[in-house]
Amino acid sequence: MLIIIYSILSVSLYGQTVGKYLLGIAVYKKDGSKLPITHSVLRESVLKLFSGIVLFLGFFWIGFSRKKIGWHDYLGQSKVVKVENKKVFTGFFRTLAFASFTIFFANYILNFAGTIVDAKKISLSPASITLPFMERDAAAVSDVSTVKDSSFVNWLDKNAQTPEDYALKIASTHQVTLLGEMHENQDNLLFLNKLIEPLYYKSGIRVIAMEVIPASMNKKVEKLINGNKYDTTLAMEIARSQCWKMWGWKEYWDVLETVWKLNRSLSKNAQRIRVVGIDNEWIMPNVSLLKSKGDDSKGESAFWEKFRIFSVIKDLPGVAYRDQIMARNIEKEVFDKNQKAVVLIGFNHTVINYTHSVVKDKKIVAASSRFGVLLSQKYKGKIFQIELYQRLDISDENKDCKNSIDAFLDSIMRKRNSQPAGFTIANSPFEKIRDSCSMFFSEFPSICYGDIAQGLIFLKTFKDGKHCTWQKGYISDEMFMNYKPMYELVFKRKFKNADGINQLIMQVIASGEW
Repeated sequence: MLIIIYSILSVSLYGQTVGKYLLGIAVYKKDGSKLPITHSVLRESVLKLFSGIVLFLGFFWIGFSRKKIGWHDYLGQSKVVKVENKKVFTGFFRTLAFASFTIFFANYILNFAGTIVDAKKISLSPASITLPFMERDAAAVSDVSTVKDSSFVNWLDKNAQTPEDYALKIASTHQVTLLGEMHENQDNLLFLNKLIEPLYYKSGIRVIAMEVIPASMNKKVEKLINGNKYDTTLAMEIARSQCWKMWGWKEYWDVLETVWKLNRSLSKNAQRIRVVGIDNEWIMPNVSLLKSKGDDSKGESAFWEKFRIFSVIKDLPGVAYRDQIMARNIEKEVFDKNQKAVVLIGFNHTVINYTHSVVKDKKIVAASSRFGVLLSQKYKGKIFQIELYQRLDISDENKDCKNSIDAFLDSIMRKRNSQPAGFTIANSPFEKIRDSCSMFFSEFPSICYGDIAQGLIFLKTFKDGKHCTWQKGYISDEMFMNYKPMYELVFKRKFKNADGINQLIMQVIASGEW
């Protein structure tokens, strides 16, 4: 915003910014007169935004235009002309500016294109994807409203293992185990923290991969978990790099300290366990504030927030190819290094036997392949997905649906006195059930629960589950300055400082209203 104000004042008062002065150019009205303040405001804000909104084509138009005019000058009835300056080094600065711009833009394009090219290395052709539901008769699937739960309870009594034993068995027999989580569930994260040491010793796991850490932080993560002392400042820096800029949930970042403690306990020659981030470095508040309204922004953002389009354009490949980027990072960090990993990631990313698709004549002609499908189709038999017990409903407020898998599973677990359990869904009574509530079952009538989850770990019923705790002081002054508009939209109130947000979040969690 300060840069825009500077440009408006400089152009309206002098016709030039410092950069324009050094290049020997100035901005005037088409008739050659001085640009009024109103024209200057329009040109330097809204019209330049329009020029940059589609890959900066409005600026590149200057190079192709006979009169060397950009879109913002066409629309603002202005022109850029050469002027005589008393600066001796005008030519030198013009060359320097051109060279700097060329280097900057080339680097921008290379990074932009490089992200796409790397993501494409693990992309799939829709025709190559084969999923079980495509061959299944819908008559083989039963809605939960038509089944009795007594056989399910009896089956679990005979076949379920403890969550720890089940997780260790699966991790022992597969190169990559996906733990699909519902974000912010404290019980699941406490379970993972407790499981890390036995995963290392009993299952041969050498990598804990996490969606909540961007891959760009991996060198700092490595430094942290192998340091002589646990650096809490560095740990907080890593936590604050998370793309949502509101991920102050302590139990996620406890994983880093748990791994550090394990590595410190190992003998000098023992192989250390690694923690790797797999997400791309993109900034969710910029995307959220750019939208007029949405699930993330929770309201209407001010018009000047639309200038975040410039940052969002840079992040577009990371957003559009996010699942491919995360799958590619697992390929590089785990498969290419021939190691075994457990991956903690949002459940929707993990599904390996279903993806949103268009099917004709039992062939997929279009698909939106997500993380689990991308990995499992390429590395068949080496991936196993476990659902960490959670809601599959379209929303928590889906009150019209009385016969959901969520309610069905919860009732079964309560009949077993909420005894924790881990089990494989294939070849169990749970495999061929479905409901009319979840978005997963809405597309094809032959899709069943076994397509959505390969295994299930149940720790607590929905009523008894706990929310994560907040890391004290997570939102820093710098984060507050950068993302204050988003925080205020999310909580629908004004804040004076970062402490106010941190305290409010802790109060909301303590009240059980989060």
